[in-house]
Amino acid sequence: MRRGNVPAELTTFVGRRAEAATVERALATYRAVTLTGTGGVGKTRLALRVADEVADDFPDGVWLVELDDVRDGPLLPSTVLGGLGLRDDGGIRVESLLVDHFRDRRALLVLDGCDTVVDACAALAEVLLRAAPELRILSSSRLPLHTLGESVVPVGPMELPPEPVGDEPGPDLAGVDAVTLFLDRARAIRPGLDPDPRGLATIARICRRLDGLPMAIELAADRLDVLSLAELDERLDDAYRLLARSKRGAPARQRTLQALVDSSYALCSPREQLLWTRLAVFSGRLGLPAAEFVCADDALPREGMLDLVAGLVDKSVLSRDDRPVGAGFRLPRLLREDAAHRLAASGEEPRLRDRHLDWCRRLAQQASEGLLGARSDSWMEQLRGSHTNVRAALEHSLSRPERVADGLRLAADLWFYWIMAGQVAEGREWLARGLRSAPEPSVARAQALGAAAYLAIVDDDAADDLLAEANRLEARLDDIGLTANLRFVEGFLEVRHGDMGTACDLLAAARDAFRAAGDAMGISKTLCLLGMASTLAGDTERGLRCCAEFLARPDASTDNYGLPYIQWTIALASWIDGDRAAAVRAQRRCAELMRRFDDRFGMTTCVQSAALYQPVGAGDRRAALLLGAARTHRIPALTVLDELLDRRAAEVRTALGDRYADLVEEGRRLSLDAAMDLVVGRTAAPAATGAVLLSKREWEVAELVAAGRSNKEIAAALVISTRTAEGHVQKILGKLEFLSRAQIATWMTEHRLRGAGPTDGHDDRVHSPSLGVRSTR
Repeated sequence: MRRGNVPAELTTFVGRRAEAATVERALATYRAVTLTGTGGVGKTRLALRVADEVADDFPDGVWLVELDDVRDGPLLPSTVLGGLGLRDDGGIRVESLLVDHFRDRRALLVLDGCDTVVDACAALAEVLLRAAPELRILSSSRLPLHTLGESVVPVGPMELPPEPVGDEPGPDLAGVDAVTLFLDRARAIRPGLDPDPRGLATIARICRRLDGLPMAIELAADRLDVLSLAELDERLDDAYRLLARSKRGAPARQRTLQALVDSSYALCSPREQLLWTRLAVFSGRLGLPAAEFVCADDALPREGMLDLVAGLVDKSVLSRDDRPVGAGFRLPRLLREDAAHRLAASGEEPRLRDRHLDWCRRLAQQASEGLLGARSDSWMEQLRGSHTNVRAALEHSLSRPERVADGLRLAADLWFYWIMAGQVAEGREWLARGLRSAPEPSVARAQALGAAAYLAIVDDDAADDLLAEANRLEARLDDIGLTANLRFVEGFLEVRHGDMGTACDLLAAARDAFRAAGDAMGISKTLCLLGMASTLAGDTERGLRCCAEFLARPDASTDNYGLPYIQWTIALASWIDGDRAAAVRAQRRCAELMRRFDDRFGMTTCVQSAALYQPVGAGDRRAALLLGAARTHRIPALTVLDELLDRRAAEVRTALGDRYADLVEEGRRLSLDAAMDLVVGRTAAPAATGAVLLSKREWEVAELVAAGRSNKEIAAALVISTRTAEGHVQKILGKLEFLSRAQIATWMTEHRLRGAGPTDGHDDRVHSPSLGVRSTR
């Protein structure tokens, strides 16, 4: 089973055999390979095809990070981290997180679309390649990175048919790559298309006029939904001559590509053209309500927006991007860049970017009220889908002095999103920029200072100066919401310092202020933290009262991001009070919800506390593994757990003796997902399944999976086919009722430590382990 996130191909890959072979050879020799070429030439598609072809050579995965919407070099590390499915939960520089992730991994990182941040890409690539000797980086860019050891592979247009000598095309015309690509894409629009020799000649002429650019050819083929081949050829020819006269200095490929975009533009009605132009303010995903809010006016009435969007979808200007939260659309990069030029020339851009900022502000404000409500997951999905739009809005706000305060409010309203999404460093960066640009005293500045202080605490950084200025502003302003938020942040800071008594006093004051302000999310988040602080202070009765109050709220559904934190507190309180069964139930419920929400910050809190709940004796091995994992996956803001974990570690060390160090080291190497498998008890098949038997061959395969071997490497080691190796892995997953190879690796770790194996009399039967917790009393 391959690791990584490279998407499956949705359309046929045509041609490029020689280029693909060149890139593969370069990757085998050089650790940094960059595909260069003009826009639309097919760099991305070639990179993804090569990545798929060489995937078996990288047992730790092939990982794609798309950089189309990154315009700011400092945001590159956070973007790469997010593209890898990792999080920035504070306390460690993002570059260091990336270095630690890749240091001992044999992986391929694909950076697609480096054009606007090429210097930042070069710097990051050099840092990663120096620290991770088994890492390879494959990039696509219009410019080389010029990093040390880089191999540059130019990507040119597709193979073109020759100019005809006579009236009839050559007999092999349909086999030419550019023509083959056109026909493949055209048949998706018009199934059964079988052009005669004259039609093939027309297609060949279109491909030549587009200079073999794959993106242009694909867009041209899309036009066959409304045009015949002859009509397409005629319109393209007219547009080309017009553009050639007005932009003689532009490269020919850019002229022909622009001609194709212009021909698509000409197919749209005047109102569709206007909407297309205005949609240039969006970066990434957009929904119909967003288009209505930003783009509608007297020229584009709101009531007609649905039909206009549908028209742009029909004409392949907008592509669908549907998600559980609703229908969405994207304007492809080529078409967005063209629209941006039209928008700049129209004089409407400042007004529309202001409207776009207003839409992002409204989204963030609504989300700030709902992130700890009954629809938390829906709000998080909307914010994740709008992340690049938020970036664009924040950039715009910083460029307009009269809108800086709005950008500051936007960044501050998202303070919980920055944490939940694992974007702590980015959130801090935007708040810092806004605070530098808007020094005037205001509630917006005070709230932003509080948000910046909260993120600094999460990041294990100093927050005193930020809070001091915020408190000075609070003394001058009469705003109960500001007071509530600052007491909440101060309470969190005292939790970080380990002063639970002071923390509880501050958090109780914050709760009362949020109640006076009628702030539902403020009440919820304070109950979560007050319950945790009270329990860590030893007052489990008060901690459980906070949990009960949260659970009694009407928005305390299973879709509420706060619920797993309440379960975390219930687990700890139950353990302290000696109810081991209740602690285990609450801990597992917490872990399941954290996983469902993909809350990596929360998962780390689960891993940190989980070692406490393992029973003495039967759970010592698991506890040692979790103690090791807790050292790797650690939240600085929860250092108050360290004393409890140190006490548990002493018990486990005494029980395990010499085996303790090896187990802890094994746990340190566990990924967060593998550690969470231990937390929820998925390292053995559920008891309901009964005993499960692994064959000797399956045991050998499982050993190799645990060693990090790919299916190809397993096949070579056992002298079997890759397909057979893959079949064994799938059978093991099925027998153990696992979902990932990481779970197999964790299970094998535990069984090896018990000395289990098919050759020592062990019957390979997997039993559900008994779980319990030991009271500290």
